[in-house]
Amino acid sequence: MLHHPDRSPAKDPHRADLRATLAQIAPDDFDEAIALLKGSGLLRPAFWREAAAAMRQVAEADLALGRLYEGHVNAWHLIDTYADPTLRVRCRQEMESGLLFGVWGADGPAPVTARAHRLSGAKRFASGLGLVDRAIVTAQTDEGQRLYAVDAQDRARHDHAAWDMAGMRDSRSGGFDCAGLEARPLGPPDVYTREPHFLGGTWRIAAVTLGGTVGLLDRVAGVLRARAQHEAEAHLLRLSPVAGRVLSAWPAILRAAEVSSGAAGAADSQAAAARALSTRLLTEEIGQDAIAAAERSVGLALFAEGDPAGRMARDLACYMRQAARDAFSMKVGRALLTGPLGAWLDA
Repeated sequence: MLHHPDRSPAKDPHRADLRATLAQIAPDDFDEAIALLKGSGLLRPAFWREAAAAMRQVAEADLALGRLYEGHVNAWHLIDTYADPTLRVRCRQEMESGLLFGVWGADGPAPVTARAHRLSGAKRFASGLGLVDRAIVTAQTDEGQRLYAVDAQDRARHDHAAWDMAGMRDSRSGGFDCAGLEARPLGPPDVYTREPHFLGGTWRIAAVTLGGTVGLLDRVAGVLRARAQHEAEAHLLRLSPVAGRVLSAWPAILRAAEVSSGAAGAADSQAAAARALSTRLLTEEIGQDAIAAAERSVGLALFAEGDPAGRMARDLACYMRQAARDAFSMKVGRALLTGPLGAWLDA
């Protein structure tokens, strides 16, 4: 989470038994899940390794919660990297008090613009409406694209009807009206897409995706145990390869996080971005295979409205459909195949 390793806070005792804490989440009470997250100590700034593990484990329990937590981690990274000292201190204090932050970058039909630190336009796909307390938003200015910190709590600005997807319903996504909103600038112009902090940060999405995949496989295994089918060869042959790839993907995500967050990423930002993107693409492929295997093993019950495994499968499918997948694949291919591939393994 922090770009500067020497500023990593001490290990938080609240994180010691995260799975036990997350096990308290009621399946149908997302507000309770948010309250648990805000009171758990997880919103305090953390070093990248601790944040990566927490994002994965939160997503195992609830993918929508994992999505919001990833946004919070992303927000702190932007604040820690680009904010002036006064804003950084204020945001840290708010996070330590349990306020949830988000990052909203996608524009609606009227793109968000800023003039004299007052915004116009609207955001879409803004996750956590009514749950996120502060948001980092992008806005076009005469100087280029800039980041702004805004208060996200005004419910009159929330458009929940703008989110009509079958998955990630609990993420409370939708439109956010920025018209007339006073905002505080965060960093100089055109920093949002600067590497290794932009595409180089997609290791966070990979961590959440992998957590969602683990959560799906755990739920499928529970169904099969309840049916006394967990030893059936057909199910083992379908699910075991996916589980093995999950195990292999996690060290790659940690390495991508380490590179993007440290000296190696600063020295070669494009290589860090390609490495992070490769883990995102890998976890998407594993997630797709997990959904296909779950559908075959659980059968029609997976498509029932209230089925926990089915809900996780729908959320995972929706979450993985992030923008520009083909463009990212091309970027990774060009990076990895224009020189000796073995050099990447040694880096």
